[in-house]
Amino acid sequence: MSLQKDVSSTKSDIDDELHEALDKLDEPKQDSNEESSAPYNKEILEPKPVTIRQLFRFATKLDITLTLFGTFFSIVAGAIMPVMIIIFSQLMGVILDYTTMMMNGSVEAANHHLDHESRKYCLWFMGLGLVMWLFSYGVNACWSVSAENQGLRIRKTYYESIMRQDIGWFDTIKTGELTTRITNDVNLVQDGIGEKFGFVFMNVVSFVAAFIIAFIKGWKLTLVCLCVIPFIAAAGGYLGIKISQLVTYAQDQNAESGAVADEVLSGIRTVMAFNGQEREIARYDEKINEAYKFGKKNGFILGGSIGVIQFFIFVMYCVGFNFGSWRVRAGEYEAQTVLNVILVLLIGGFSLSGAAPNISAISTAQGSAAKVYAIIDRESPIDPLNTEHGKKVDHVRGQIDFKNIHFSYPSRPDVPILKGFNLEIRPGQKVALVGESGCGKSTTIGLIERFYDPAQGDVLIDGINIKDYNIGSLRHRIGIVTQEPVLFSTSIYQNIVWGAVDPEGNPPTKEEVVEACKAANAHQFIDMLPNKYETLVGEGGALLSGGQKQRIAIARAIIRNPDVLLLDEATSALDTASERLVQDALDKLSADRTTISIAHRLSTIRNCDQIYVVREGIVSENGTHDELVELNGEYAAMVKAQELRQAVRAKIEENNSEEDLDELIAKELKEQALDLKATTRQSMQSMQRMSTAQSLDASRNAKHKSVDESSDMRLMFRLIWSHRSAMGAAIPGSLLAIIDGAVMPCFALVFSRALFALSMNDPAEIKRKTDLYAQLFLVFAVAGMFAMFGRIGLYHIAGENMTRQLRHEASGFFDDEDNGTGALTSRLATDAEDVNKIVSSFIGTCFSTGSTIVCALIIAFIYDWHIALIMIGCWPIQGFAQFLQARASYEKSGQSAAETIRNIKTVATLRREETFIAIFNKSSEEPHAGNVRSTMISSFGFGFAQACNMFVNALVFFAGTQFIIKGLIDIQGMMNAMMATMFSSMSIGMLAQMSSMISKGAVASRGIYHTLDRKSHIDGLDPAGSVSEKFDGNILKGISFEAMAGKSVALVGASGSGKSTSILLAQRLYDAISGSVKVENLDVKDWNIMALRDNMAIVGQEPVLFNYTIAENIRYGKPGATQQEIEEAAREANIYNFVMNLPDGFNTNVGQKGGRLSGGQKQRVAIARALVRKPKLLLLDEATAALDSRSEKVVQRVLDKAAKERTTLTVAHRLSTIQDCDMIVVFKNGRIVERGTHDELIALKGTYHLLVEQQSLQVTH
Repeated sequence: MSLQKDVSSTKSDIDDELHEALDKLDEPKQDSNEESSAPYNKEILEPKPVTIRQLFRFATKLDITLTLFGTFFSIVAGAIMPVMIIIFSQLMGVILDYTTMMMNGSVEAANHHLDHESRKYCLWFMGLGLVMWLFSYGVNACWSVSAENQGLRIRKTYYESIMRQDIGWFDTIKTGELTTRITNDVNLVQDGIGEKFGFVFMNVVSFVAAFIIAFIKGWKLTLVCLCVIPFIAAAGGYLGIKISQLVTYAQDQNAESGAVADEVLSGIRTVMAFNGQEREIARYDEKINEAYKFGKKNGFILGGSIGVIQFFIFVMYCVGFNFGSWRVRAGEYEAQTVLNVILVLLIGGFSLSGAAPNISAISTAQGSAAKVYAIIDRESPIDPLNTEHGKKVDHVRGQIDFKNIHFSYPSRPDVPILKGFNLEIRPGQKVALVGESGCGKSTTIGLIERFYDPAQGDVLIDGINIKDYNIGSLRHRIGIVTQEPVLFSTSIYQNIVWGAVDPEGNPPTKEEVVEACKAANAHQFIDMLPNKYETLVGEGGALLSGGQKQRIAIARAIIRNPDVLLLDEATSALDTASERLVQDALDKLSADRTTISIAHRLSTIRNCDQIYVVREGIVSENGTHDELVELNGEYAAMVKAQELRQAVRAKIEENNSEEDLDELIAKELKEQALDLKATTRQSMQSMQRMSTAQSLDASRNAKHKSVDESSDMRLMFRLIWSHRSAMGAAIPGSLLAIIDGAVMPCFALVFSRALFALSMNDPAEIKRKTDLYAQLFLVFAVAGMFAMFGRIGLYHIAGENMTRQLRHEASGFFDDEDNGTGALTSRLATDAEDVNKIVSSFIGTCFSTGSTIVCALIIAFIYDWHIALIMIGCWPIQGFAQFLQARASYEKSGQSAAETIRNIKTVATLRREETFIAIFNKSSEEPHAGNVRSTMISSFGFGFAQACNMFVNALVFFAGTQFIIKGLIDIQGMMNAMMATMFSSMSIGMLAQMSSMISKGAVASRGIYHTLDRKSHIDGLDPAGSVSEKFDGNILKGISFEAMAGKSVALVGASGSGKSTSILLAQRLYDAISGSVKVENLDVKDWNIMALRDNMAIVGQEPVLFNYTIAENIRYGKPGATQQEIEEAAREANIYNFVMNLPDGFNTNVGQKGGRLSGGQKQRVAIARALVRKPKLLLLDEATAALDSRSEKVVQRVLDKAAKERTTLTVAHRLSTIQDCDMIVVFKNGRIVERGTHDELIALKGTYHLLVEQQSLQVTH
């Protein structure tokens, strides 16, 4: 107690000095607006339309060769169908001859002729079938492999182009859009240049060949039929133009929605903490709804265009039959001629109608390629991969000069940041930059790294303009540790190795990595992990505490051994013990190199050679610590504001000799280092969630295994059933599909009767019947047009609805390696698109084809049950041919791309662009190789499916003629059955062209079901709440403490000791394995989860803001908050004046993840967001760590005031911020070792007392 009395005697004097300093800092002045978040001028890409030729710009000689072979195969395969019809018509002629011979009484001769000719033509059918098998295989294999190769090349080139871009460009682009385009848009491009292109060739060649044959057989009749071609061409042209336009618009909206998904999923804990799930779903839906509108228009335009094409094709048959009938009655044509021409044109029309969906896919590819190719073609003004430009260096001395620098961020060109900034740093000098948040300190680091170029002035390194250096070479000589460290989703070892200059060519040894970690005070906690340095850190290092991430980032900088070291709040996330040790390591590291430190904790930079005070974009003061304190200016006020009271330390030392004190500190630091082996285990065991969660949740694994082993058709059925609520439009769509499918068999029946009508001898009867049948053709034309229009349009609505039902998870799930932000974004984009295709195209086609088959079967049973039984017997073989395909997913590469694009600044500072390009390429090549192999199988199935039509027709025709010879059926019945069989076979052949869609959909379904099957244990959208997500490791070990209503409780201790875990438990982002967390004496498990979180607000160490305006971000804490409430919260958080100085004030957009604000500005907006909520429980996890001295003191006073009105849990390493708390709880090794007020804990002279001493804080009572 005597120590406290002695020390407290100076309290009033120091408080007077403190208030005087604060009053000086609070004098009215023009607020800085350098780091404003004024609306940025987004670089709007308005790419030129992509031509068909440009679609193939990434084709190599091999790909061109494959496409040439594929084109040849397409031409031959396309010509086979009209040739088959000629054979078929010849067979029909044989049957008519048989009728004539039978009427003349030559029964034996007629039977012999029919048997001989039918065998000959059926052998022709079998031969054509084998040729079709071979060439259809070639069509699918050549085009698909070529497209796979080009798709891989486009992905690689697109990603490499992104890695080449300057950071200023990224500031104007939503990173989620880039990720969506690399997964979804590239897939659409690949889809359009693959087998569908070959199918278009097949269909067009069939159409052209049909008309050539028709001209040869009857040119007059063919010319008459050609009168409808202009209408068909107009409909096709309109289809291509509109689809390309709509797809471009829709893909833009999909990219926007991808950006939203990426942003929200990466900040999911903040979303859940503020019950923002419904708001974010609404925001995502807003973007999706725009794409949905375009998707609906797309569907109805596609359906309408195809319907119009089909209408005019039937009109062509109507006109052709009428004209043909007239010429037959006139004796100019025989019935056989009309039969040949009409049948050939029928195949041509059928082929043209079948080409429309494939033409739509090509138009879609053109629309998608426009933005992708535009980004590929963009030349970056600062290209880190350019090895030719600029001077390459292996070493720099570290002389750095800023000369009259004027700078504004590209996203905010109207807001100046640096205004004539001048700075000179000598080689090896340790320099510190201090100043308020947003004054431009971090901007200088961006200029040294050459993330940006100044608008005016020069940045010189060793007397050479930074623009004259090779940027990649220069960045190798610079090391950096930032305030918000970024780790990548790999092992601890790999994260550190990537800090080396050349980790691939000349990697550091394991010993060097260990030494770097020891120097960064990280080795101890790493060494106690089950996998030690091979432990995975999770996405963004999410499975590490803030301090642990920071120490690994420091080790990464140490291993680099840079010539210039940049420290931007490098120790802000560390506890006291770690900070002292790491600061010593940094001091040693900076001894022989130029070092620039940005710090708010002035105790960390007081020994710098020069300290520069930055204010309003210029240097306002500079000198050593002592010189600036003596100057009694801004820096001196900052020092006083941080309570750097040497007098207090002297008072303490009166009661503890220097030797005793050092010994006590050393003992405690050693004990804390040993404790890290245990405390780390607590935090690090949470890393094992990726592996242990699987064993704890066997049922989920069983579901995943079940999904992986499910057949394609089973997945398709489950897909439809589980999303039946989205399939409302599919019900009338299915009815229309049934009508659409029934048109062809009914047309075949009428067509068969019309052929017999032409062979009659009575001209009047011919005219009467052909007129009737022509009118029926018009009925089929109208019915088919409206059925096609409705079927495609309504199924597109169902497909678009399906894509909007794929979001729903608890935050713990996003820590899984296989379900990171990028993977989930990929599923929302690519997988949803593949599912959309299944619903909008495949299912409707299945109903239509099924209707065709059933109707054909009914007709066959009515007229000849023998033929019907043969058809049924052939179905299993035809069905087997459809589904011999499986495709791999590019989800892993999408995850890799999302992570690196989102953290592009870290990638750039580490100079690891080539590393991540290699990782991306490898993750893309794996599914590519699998897809190429599966293409061989699928091509075999596709060829067999096409050949099956020939084989079945040959079998049916041969069996039918044998039945006729044996007297089992009559000729009219056989004709009706055969026509129905032929048309149903053609429908199955068209369905075969969609077989790849089934496989893609199955892969997509598996990915989606892996997400949907995982029941959210803590459901933020479920009003009843649910089962809990549990920590898998013993992070906390039987802790107990109570925060009384309206009291403030502080949690202190080493990094990873469980402090932040307590905050997570209070929010019920996780649940404890045992014990309970109670709020208002009610277990949190019994609370409605949304109501529980509505009564809380959190300000975290790494604030997450969303791509809203400042007002909307603050309102995020309280939906419906008035402008007055928002402004009041902003004033309390000391952000109001800054905001009002922005051109758009509170309507200023903060950018992706708040990227247009400085760290301190983001933190103050986050504080305002919490304060506007007026919570009963306020959670502060290092809430003021990112603030400058002045802002920290002002905001701390606001938080202290707020804490008096509500219960507060505070996690802090800066003990000056929690001295006045009602209770301080000291964590160590997952347990509580001390608790009490500040004075009580000081009196104990235990752990807390040592922490206070290490920070040179005033001891008060």
